[in-house]
Amino acid sequence: MAMASERERCVTGIEGLDNILGGGIPINNIVLVAGAAGTGKTSLAFEFLVRGAVSGENGVLITTVESKSKLLANIPSLVFYDEKTVGKRLTIITLKDLLEEAGISAGVAGESVMDMLITMVEKLVTSTNAKRLVIDSIDTILPDQKEERLDTYFLTKLSLMLHEKGSTAILVSKAETADGGTGSVVDGIIQMGNLERKGDLLRTMQVPKMKGAAHSRAKYVIDLTSAGVLVTTLLKGGI
Repeated sequence: MAMASERERCVTGIEGLDNILGGGIPINNIVLVAGAAGTGKTSLAFEFLVRGAVSGENGVLITTVESKSKLLANIPSLVFYDEKTVGKRLTIITLKDLLEEAGISAGVAGESVMDMLITMVEKLVTSTNAKRLVIDSIDTILPDQKEERLDTYFLTKLSLMLHEKGSTAILVSKAETADGGTGSVVDGIIQMGNLERKGDLLRTMQVPKMKGAAHSRAKYVIDLTSAGVLVTTLLKGGI
């Protein structure tokens, strides 16, 4: 029996992450970046878009909580980010503007609403020819309820649309763990966390799931710098 061919990759441009994934995120995958506040989720997702723009790929960021100006102000400055050139390949829009354009009232849920929102996202991806999509955070879009049917419905529809468009997505979530629920529907999970060691609070990253990629499942330490997210091996001793 012939083995399946290697999936084409979306090279994130974050060297340490690409090494962990064996070359990048498989194209069309939806990846959940989950973790508590302050673990670097938004910084990693934004760098994913900027690195894509530097390499000639357009990207879309849907921010569901912060305004564009506040989001950019809170992200560490990146030496390779140039608003005049790279910025032209990035489209940043708030969820509020997207909902108003679609005529959707905030707080209203249901399959018809999810369909309308997917249609708006599809129009945005199509009009900008975006190959990378970030939603920060997905928690604001998915219904806050124990019943997970609408979560699955939305993510399945989003996955089908992105596959058709040849786009790869990162969904940021404030959930400290991605076990079950949303985590079972997405193609990949990048788990961000904190680790206290000798009085310091270290940021960590681990990839427990990534469909289509033979990847490392080890835990790594990350640092947020002006050169981007730096990834180093977590030494097991000396805790």
